[in-house]
Amino acid sequence: MRKLEMTEEDEKKETNQSGARNAAATIERFMETRESYIHALESTVQALKNKIDFHEKTETNIKQSLDELLAMQRLGNTISVATDSASVIDSLLDLTRQVIPVDESMIFEVGSSKSEVKPFLPTCTNYMLKSSQHLLEEGILDWVIEQKKTTVVPDLNASLGEAGERTFVVVPLTLRNEAIGVYIIRTEKVKRALTDHELMLLAILANQAAVAIENLRNIDKLRDAAEELKRSQAQMLHAAKLASLGELAGGIAHEINNPLQILLGHVALLSQGKDIQNRIEIIRNQVQRIAQITRQLVSFSRSVPEELQHELINVNWAVEEIITLVDYEFRNRGIEFDVRFSEEIPPLESNKNYLQQAFLNILLNAKDAMPDGGKMIVATEFQEDKIIVRFSDSGVGIKSEDLKKIFEPFFTTKEPGKGTGLGLPITRGIVRKFGGEIKVDSVQGRGTTFSLVLPAKKKAAVLHGGR
Repeated sequence: MRKLEMTEEDEKKETNQSGARNAAATIERFMETRESYIHALESTVQALKNKIDFHEKTETNIKQSLDELLAMQRLGNTISVATDSASVIDSLLDLTRQVIPVDESMIFEVGSSKSEVKPFLPTCTNYMLKSSQHLLEEGILDWVIEQKKTTVVPDLNASLGEAGERTFVVVPLTLRNEAIGVYIIRTEKVKRALTDHELMLLAILANQAAVAIENLRNIDKLRDAAEELKRSQAQMLHAAKLASLGELAGGIAHEINNPLQILLGHVALLSQGKDIQNRIEIIRNQVQRIAQITRQLVSFSRSVPEELQHELINVNWAVEEIITLVDYEFRNRGIEFDVRFSEEIPPLESNKNYLQQAFLNILLNAKDAMPDGGKMIVATEFQEDKIIVRFSDSGVGIKSEDLKKIFEPFFTTKEPGKGTGLGLPITRGIVRKFGGEIKVDSVQGRGTTFSLVLPAKKKAAVLHGGR
């Protein structure tokens, strides 16, 4: 019995020990699992941290690249809109220094013969000029232009005493897929240290420079065309003056001949000692009359300068001088002048030579429109900030279908050989030069009125009376 009881106790003890062992094994497995979980969690956290670092670095790089490209674009715009060669080079050099270190640089245009290079500016150093010529002779520039690819070559001509290596970065200047030159940069940065990103930025700058060069060429062409246009306009206006003077020659000769005949008569009487004082006064008046006609004729007929110069003029006086030149021709045609000048006309900032040609063109047209005589009303007035000069004739008028054509070059209703069709187009061009406009109102059989509307000088004093 005792032995049996001991056996049961032993079994209980063994059972307890087995339970303890199982619990220990369970705890051990839990600890192992916990360690694995912690290790996995740490790995996951590290992986997430690496991802975050990568994204932050990528975001920073993208932001830096965007900022860099935006800065290059803003500064590059200064190249493309530059109006002189020095500005192009200065802007390009400033931008290049933001990409790589620069000892010196220059744009070179390769001539059609491809036997020599031409620097964009005469300030190019002898060293850069000789180096570029050497690169041309070695065929490097030809390769860059043909392939339209940037290349980097060592500067083999660098002096032995110079610290560090030097290289040339040769970038093609491409416009509309055509290379028009090269941008050569001498730098201390060697080929292996130059990145594709840097070379790409230099290519962008070179393309901006190519646009600038094209703009400068176009500007030069426009300037040349403008100069040629000025010369042509001056020649055309002078030709119109000479044609007008030719038409008025008979009348002007008569205007001078009349006082000359009076002078001769009074000089003959003066030699006889008759009424000397009175005759001297008559002679003086006639000489002054000749001098005035001659002065007006010389003033009107002088060559027109290519550069349009502005001056303050009195419109009434300018019109009156032209009337003096045409007065005999009009009277000979039976045309009576009716002058209605306003005395409250402010000065006009214009050019007397040009403006009088416009007046004369209208008056000569009016004369031809009154073959049987009539009345010519010339009036001036001031409305708000405008000076208006009106020329109203009592002639045949203009057909309604012709009104839209009268300002077209070479359109004329005169008989063949009697008109060039340039008078009114020239007149309108002159008026527009001074910011004005020309209006026409015509009724067949009743006459025509041309109104020249010109801007008065702002805040100018009113001109009264005398010359």
